[in-house]
Parts: sequence; C-alpha cells; structure tokens
Amino acid sequence: MTPRPSELALLAERSARAVAPDLLEAFKNPGPVEYKRNFHDPVTVHDRRAEAAIRAILFEALPSSLLLGEEEGHVIDSSGSRTVPGPNDVVWLVDPIDGTSNFTSGLLFWCVSIAAVVGGEVVAGVIYQPSLDVLYLADDTGAYRNGEPMRVSDQPPHRSLFAADFPSERIEDQDSAARGYRLLLEGSKSMRRLGSTALHLAGVAEGTLGACLGMGTQPWDIGAGIALVKAAGGQILGVRDDRSTNTSVYDSPTYAAAGHPDSLQLCLDAIGCVAPQDLQTHYFGGDA
Repeated sequence: MTPRPSELALLAERSARAVAPDLLEAFKNPGPVEYKRNFHDPVTVHDRRAEAAIRAILFEALPSSLLLGEEEGHVIDSSGSRTVPGPNDVVWLVDPIDGTSNFTSGLLFWCVSIAAVVGGEVVAGVIYQPSLDVLYLADDTGAYRNGEPMRVSDQPPHRSLFAADFPSERIEDQDSAARGYRLLLEGSKSMRRLGSTALHLAGVAEGTLGACLGMGTQPWDIGAGIALVKAAGGQILGVRDDRSTNTSVYDSPTYAAAGHPDSLQLCLDAIGCVAPQDLQTHYFGGDA
C-alpha cells in the first residue's frame, strides 16, 4: 500500500533535517569545488554525501520506493539499479543542495529539496533552508512554513516581486531572452534572482514572491516546489521545448509559477520571447 502524502512528507522532512547539521558545518568552509556541465554548474563532495545520506534514509524507511537525484542523474531502486517507475511506485526527487553556487560562496540562499511522486504526480514535498532553519512542507492537507499555513499572493504583477533563473546561460537565444527579461522588469514591481529554483518556488507558495520562472530545470529542481505552490493555492505550468504546456514534473524543462493569473501569463509571455531549443532530458526513453 502506498503511504499517505502526509507520511511521505514527514519522511522527506526527517531526511532533510538529518543532513542539515553536516551541511551547516560544511557551509563554513565548503572546500574544493568541482564542475559538471561548466563553471556555472558547481558540485562539491557535500552534495554527493548529502544525497547518499538522504537516499539511505528514504530507502530504509520505504525499500520499495525509487529515487531520482541530482547527483545520481537517473531513476534507481534501493539496490542502486536503474529502473523505470510503474504507475504505483513512489519516486523521490532529491536535490541535496539546491543553490550550490550560493553554498560555495557563503550566501544563505540554499536548501535541501525532496519531493514524492506517485503516478507522475507530485503528492508531497519538503524544502528545508538550514541556514535560517525554515522548513516548507506540502501534503494533501495544505502547505506550511514552519508549521504555519501558507497561501500564495493574490496581488497582480505590478504589485509583486518576481524571481527568475532567467536568462540562463543555457539559453542560446540570448537577445530574445533579454527582451523577455525586460517584459518581466516592466510588468512586475521588481525582479530577484536568488540562485535557488526551489526557494523561488517556496517564495511563491508563501506569498513573498508573486511569480517565478526558469528554463533548463530538472525534476529535482522543481518537484517539491510544485507541491508547495499547488497546495498553497497557486498555479504552476511546465513548458515543453515546443512551447506546449503540461503539468508533468518529468517533462517540464521550463516552468512558470504564480499566485495571480496575470502574473502567470506575464511569465509565459517572457518565456515565449525565446526561440525554442532542446532543453528536455528524457529520463524514460521518451516523453513522460
């Protein structure tokens, strides 16, 4: 029997809190930094150790579950073997340090992000910011910040702060991306770039941000944030490479989230300025 969303959320919270002390200690002196895709994409031994620790906790508690983590890069079962999820499988989406660039630079805006997906739908999520001891949690009962219920903002875009990992260096059409960013600057109260997709989404869920968007993201970047925004009454849309929209966490290399419909549309308009390109990762051999 699949655990209830509230049980999955509590397990995600336990896992995120378990790795926090070691991460806080490492934050004081992160040590050597390696790079994956390029120098914009850092990774440390702390990312890998935290993901391994989270994986061990999740699989010990729920051996039948699967996991897709940033450092692993593909779906695995408890034995570490690659696999494809079935409709009833629980799949954990794990980002051990979302905001590694901030983490390695001494900025407080980084977090642990863990989501639970069943049948392709995100049913629970936790985003924990150890540096401020702030825990965001979403399950079938609602969305919470340190135990207090959250709701998205109902303010229109011109009265709201927006956040974006945009323009990204992954975008080939930088001139058009700049035009899209100008739309955001002109249409919102102001723009922010916090360096953590998960915390952008948490900010929308708690109402401090009116909207956020990103391009070239991965399931572990947005999984827990999807749960938070939806449970807090907001809207989130994935955007495929062909610019069609969807709600699948596995098929959303670009996304927009907001509390107000006009804010969501402004984000989609900015995304629409950019020429389509291949940003999708096909985790299961094709579209999810």
